Amino acid sequence: MRMTSVQVEDLVEHQLRDAGLSKFVSREHSQFLDLGDEIFVEIVLNDGAPLDDVEKIVRQTSQEVKAQGVKLDSVVRALWEVEDVRYLGPSRSSNGGLRAAYEFEVILNSGSRRHRVIVDVSWSAVEFLRQKLGLGQFVSGSNDALQKGHLSDELVGERVRSFVEHELSLGGTSYWDPVLHPRRDLSDAAMLFLVGQSTTFYELWQAVTDAFEPPLVEGFLESLELAGVSLRDFRNVLPEFSNMLGGAFQRGSRFSTSATDLFERMDRPEQELLKKYFFARVERLKTESPELTVSFPKALS
Repeated sequence: MRMTSVQVEDLVEHQLRDAGLSKFVSREHSQFLDLGDEIFVEIVLNDGAPLDDVEKIVRQTSQEVKAQGVKLDSVVRALWEVEDVRYLGPSRSSNGGLRAAYEFEVILNSGSRRHRVIVDVSWSAVEFLRQKLGLGQFVSGSNDALQKGHLSDELVGERVRSFVEHELSLGGTSYWDPVLHPRRDLSDAAMLFLVGQSTTFYELWQAVTDAFEPPLVEGFLESLELAGVSLRDFRNVLPEFSNMLGGAFQRGSRFSTSATDLFERMDRPEQELLKKYFFARVERLKTESPELTVSFPKALS
C-alpha cells in the first residue's frame, strides 16, 4: 500500500527529532501535500544554521520512500529577515565591466545565521522610481552615486528592502533560496510592482516595455515608419501598442484590444507617468541602438 503524506510527515519528523533538529522547524509554515502521483514536502526552518543538515535528512527520506514507490518533491528553506541594506555603487559584471545597474548589499538574518546577497537595481527601475516620485530625470550611464538631493540611495534602498522581503515571502516551488542564488535583479517591472499602480496602467506599461525589447522593437519601428508616425508623437504612436496587449490573465479576465481605450481609462497622474516612461524608453533606444535611426528615420526623427 502506498505511503500517505501523513506517514511521510511522521517519518521526516522522527528523523529530525533523532538528529536534534526538530526544534528548528516552523510547523506553521511547513507542509506535506499528497498530489496524487507524488508527495510535496516543504520544511521551513526558524534558523538557517542547520539548513544543510535538514536538507540531507530530507534527501535520505526521499531515497527511502522511493524504494517503496513514492516520489517525493521537496523544498527546504529558512525564514530570513532583512537586517541591513547598503548602497555599494555602480554594478559590475564578473569581468569587471560596468552594468546598467546600481549595486546594493543586503544582509539577511535567520536565527543564528547571517547571509549576504547582492541586488542590482537597473537604470530603468531607477528611472521609473524617479518619475513616480517626481524627482527629475535619470541620467543613464552615470557612474555617480544616485544623485543625492534628487533620489537618494537610502530611498532606493527602501525599495530594495521591500523587494527582498517580498521575494523571501514566497513559499513552495516559487521560493527564492538566497544561499544558492545570492544575486538578484530589481528590474523596472519589479519596481512597478513595488510602487503600486492600477491593473490598467500595468497592462499598457507592459505593452510599451515589450515594444522596445529586442525581439519586437524592429517590427514596432517598421510599423511606425510605414505609417509615417514619429515616436515624438505619443498620441499617434499609442494605437500601435494595441498589438502588444495580451498575456497571462486570470480566469474570467478579458483581453484588452485598444491601447487608446486603456490610456483614456487611467487617471491623469498615471497617464503622465506612462508618457514619461515612454519617452524615457525612446531616449534609451536612441542611445543604445543609434543604428536604428538610419533604418527608421521617420519613426526616430
